[in-house]
Amino acid sequence: MSDAVLPDTAARRSPVRWLVLGVLMAALIVIAASIYARVEVRRLRDEQVALTERHRLDTLQLIRIDNNVATIEDTLRDMTDRREPYPLSAWQQAFVRLRVDLDQALTRERALAPVARPATQTRQLDEASRRLWAAVDRGFAAARAGHDEEARAIFTTDATSRQAELTHQVSQLLIANTRADDEGTARARAVYDAVDRQILWLNVGLVAALLVAGGTVVLAVRRSIIALQQVSAERRALSWRMIRLQEDVQAGLARELHDEFGQVLTALGFGLARTRRHVEGTTPAATVAGELAELQDLAKQVLEGIRQRSRALHPVVLDDFGLEHALRSHVELVGRQSGLPIEATTSGELAGLPTETATHLYRILQESLTNVVRHAGASEVAVSATRDATRVTLIVDDDGRGVEGGAASPGLGLTSIRERAALMGGTFAMGPSPLGGTRVTVSVPVPPG
Repeated sequence: MSDAVLPDTAARRSPVRWLVLGVLMAALIVIAASIYARVEVRRLRDEQVALTERHRLDTLQLIRIDNNVATIEDTLRDMTDRREPYPLSAWQQAFVRLRVDLDQALTRERALAPVARPATQTRQLDEASRRLWAAVDRGFAAARAGHDEEARAIFTTDATSRQAELTHQVSQLLIANTRADDEGTARARAVYDAVDRQILWLNVGLVAALLVAGGTVVLAVRRSIIALQQVSAERRALSWRMIRLQEDVQAGLARELHDEFGQVLTALGFGLARTRRHVEGTTPAATVAGELAELQDLAKQVLEGIRQRSRALHPVVLDDFGLEHALRSHVELVGRQSGLPIEATTSGELAGLPTETATHLYRILQESLTNVVRHAGASEVAVSATRDATRVTLIVDDDGRGVEGGAASPGLGLTSIRERAALMGGTFAMGPSPLGGTRVTVSVPVPPG
């Protein structure tokens, strides 16, 4: 048997916060996906642009080096084919200019070399350049010494072979750059494909999150609608019950006034008329005194009946002596009338509660004990009222049939108890009792005091 707990406020059933949470989640996912895609695309674009520009500049320097080497080749051929009337030493200045330009190109190319290029390739290029100029220097040294044939042999064989070696090295680097460009393009394409897949998964996640958020909101709205429908149905039933109760109370009052008080007052009126005639006549004083005593008893009956009806309509003892005394008095009254042993215990200061709270708790006790007496079939009942720093808790236990035995049918005042608890911002729970029957628990907040 599970406890039925009424929420403190209708706000707990409101779907508004779930709607807001769902919208915020969707917005955050959209923003995160947009930022991620933008950052990734921008990063890829910058990397691709930087890589392409570096390879382009490096390739330009390699072409410059290749052009210088080709010029050296042409100059060596012109210098050694004996067509020019100049001595070999006269060509040295041209080689100085070529050497300066070639060294500058090599230095610039070394700074722009691709990061992935092995360092051995750069060293091989520098070494080939060094060997070329070493051969050229030996040739010009021989020419300045007057050994033109030896110098021409050096230029024709050694220098030319070193120039061819340098040309081969530059060609290999150009091929490597072209291959690196192709590989970089392939890597960029692979990265773009990965980003596309990630964005696709982000979109799938976004749709899934929206579906989950939407489903959560729909479920929350559905639960709220069902709860509101239940509350509305309970309140309609309570309204009809209150109308019927009002009609019953009015009919009962009218019947009691007519049947009980009317008869007594009629008898009182006849007795007063008879006593008046006796007073005006010669009836003995003892007879008149006896009639007056009878009339006094009738008046007392009317007064006691009025007091009982007044206590039923409003507990005067609650106003005069407070909640604790009113609870104990009602427990004693129900015990005397039903013959049930009812134990009442209190804890904490129950005096000083707001009038509305005290009245609701008193009515809840009345309704609970009425249910126990009429429907539970109990032989033992326990009532406890406890106040701590922030709440007052009222508990009614019995050893009767329990909720499954029928004590929880709708017309037994449970709706009234729930509504009174809700009006006070409290909770109502009904479940199994340690005594073996049913436990009714009402807990309401109160100001510290």
